[in-house]
Amino acid sequence: MEHTSDIVAEGKLIGETSYPQRADKNQELEVSAEVFTDKGFVTCTAKIDFFDAIRGVVYETKKSAAKELAHVAQVQFYLYLLRKNNITANYGQIEYPKLRQTERVELSEEGEAKIEKSILQTTEIISLESCPPTLPKSKCSKCSYFDFCWSTEE
Repeated sequence: MEHTSDIVAEGKLIGETSYPQRADKNQELEVSAEVFTDKGFVTCTAKIDFFDAIRGVVYETKKSAAKELAHVAQVQFYLYLLRKNNITANYGQIEYPKLRQTERVELSEEGEAKIEKSILQTTEIISLESCPPTLPKSKCSKCSYFDFCWSTEE
């Protein structure tokens, strides 16, 4: 679903035009890992826009003019998946071109445990008979999955 999102495409364009040299030095990387939960193994997959394999750095560019905890969680998840695949992942860097700021992101053992807890919670939601209640539309309007969640809305 994300691959057809105009929001994702716009973000990718901002990343490519804000840091044009990055695409020459780094690579896009799709990474998956099997994570064991009390419900069995779950495959987690992510596509990282820019990964510097030599330095072990994940770069994430955000079009937003505001920093959000979800941005940090996303980069920590990328670091987690890379480490699960025995790929050196030292830290992440979130870049906010509109703010002209960067934020370094680390992943501790405590952070890894939090990610694993989130994966378990996600598998529990997926296994529900019906979808959980939707969030207020104002929280969802810029999400690449907006049309999916609100498809039955009149």
